[in-house]
Amino acid sequence: MSAASSAGPRLLAGLVLAPLTPGLTFLLLSAVEANLGEGFWALRLSAIVGYPAMIVLGLPAHLLLRKFGSTGLWGYAVAGLLIGAIVAAVLFSSVIANNFGLAHDPTKSLTPSVAISILAAFLGMLSAVVFWAIARPDRSAGTA
Repeated sequence: MSAASSAGPRLLAGLVLAPLTPGLTFLLLSAVEANLGEGFWALRLSAIVGYPAMIVLGLPAHLLLRKFGSTGLWGYAVAGLLIGAIVAAVLFSSVIANNFGLAHDPTKSLTPSVAISILAAFLGMLSAVVFWAIARPDRSAGTA
């Protein structure tokens, strides 16, 4: 099977599996700690957040990267990092706005929001790398 003829099934597999990467990662970590309940919760959350993010941001990013010939791993990793950060900003915008203030207030802190945003950006990058490894857009462009 040539690279061009297998691009469609690889793309579909990447679209289905990559958004579950964060949840599967946490499921694996929870299995090590014998706490599968939290792992399955993370997997569900990963699907709830990951699939819309893939459709709204990830797929258009993939199409843009292909259009401009930037089908290497680094391009996808950076795009995933940015998408993860955007998703975190959207999901936690009200929390960030609530905890942001010019006056010092010891009951408010941006630290948890920043930590979660960094983790979300990293998980977005991980998902994009998994997508790239499955879909291999660098090969479907004719370079087998």
